[in-house]
Amino acid sequence: MTLNEHLPEIATSKIRQFDSYCNQFQDIIKLTLGQPLFPTPTPVKAKAIEAINRDITYYTPNTGAPETIEAVLKYCKEQFNLQYGKDEIILTVGSSEALTVTLRTLLNDGDEVLIPAPVYPGYEPLVKLYGATVKPVDTAANGFELTPDILANYLTSRTKCIILTDPNNPTGVLTSRKNRDELAEFLAGKDIYIIADEVYNRIIYTNDYRSFGTYEKLREKLIIVNSFSKSHSMTGWRIGYLLACRELVEQLTKPHQYYVTSACSVTQYALQAVNDPQTETELAAMVQRYRECRDYACQFITQLGFGCCKPQGAFYLFASIAKFGLDSDTFCRRLLEEQGVALIAGNCFGEAYDNYVRISYCVDLAILQKALDKVKCFVGKL
Repeated sequence: MTLNEHLPEIATSKIRQFDSYCNQFQDIIKLTLGQPLFPTPTPVKAKAIEAINRDITYYTPNTGAPETIEAVLKYCKEQFNLQYGKDEIILTVGSSEALTVTLRTLLNDGDEVLIPAPVYPGYEPLVKLYGATVKPVDTAANGFELTPDILANYLTSRTKCIILTDPNNPTGVLTSRKNRDELAEFLAGKDIYIIADEVYNRIIYTNDYRSFGTYEKLREKLIIVNSFSKSHSMTGWRIGYLLACRELVEQLTKPHQYYVTSACSVTQYALQAVNDPQTETELAAMVQRYRECRDYACQFITQLGFGCCKPQGAFYLFASIAKFGLDSDTFCRRLLEEQGVALIAGNCFGEAYDNYVRISYCVDLAILQKALDKVKCFVGKL
């Protein structure tokens, strides 16, 4: 008997491997995972408790409970100016399931998927599992920002889709309005699907943002993937959504209903508080604390000799360690063992980025300051 023929191509996440390795050590500071260290907004928690007390613990319709769909569509319209109907959305088990469903629906053996790099490492295994191939699109020479001129060099007759993560993980780079407009125009003329992973689009430090879902010319071939994990500090709640035109949603619903039936009813009910003013107040406070951490970390590590593009979104720094003469695995392992601080090696986001590390700053500022003091001590001895 044999297993899926593509499984040998897929390895356990290097990020998770290193995070597990960290657990062998006592009293360390982890700046590894994208896990916001803030509580879920109070109104959302209250709605979940209400759902349990009212025994709202049964199946919902496959695409989601009508009341929750209404709340999420209102949220998308008010926050991102996205105009989608109730038959153009699926509530999913986080953005991970949304991505899985989308790639399962789109891909056939031999297809190619373009992904701007450095890149979140969760995409490639899914693409390979479905018999397709990832083509990383290197953006390092342009400050990690994609342009149509860069993208044009990677298109082939086998290109099926492109995944655009904006803001980006691991760099925190946000595509400028000019480049986003030009990319939309460029992609509108290409016969490929666009997957817009917008999970960090509530954590932005500039007003220069526009969702790819607002470009009407892309609508028939665009799938937006999002979740409340990062924005609302709800990683463990496992709730997300995808948006697409009605014809695509009809097809996307097929694998979704067989993979999970529907998202958790309690979590769905909790999302009915997503538009509560108190929820928005607490979110704004989170983003302000991320901004403070970003500003502190950028200035601190630049003074130490790290190279760093100041991120305009998300809560990561992708910092060059070229000055220190160590590859990223060695740098991160020694920093952990010698100073008790855990970062993520840059090669987790592509082998070409072995002279970078990712710093996750979604922590309390005092914790970040303590960690970076230890980094200073470490690099001072190299």
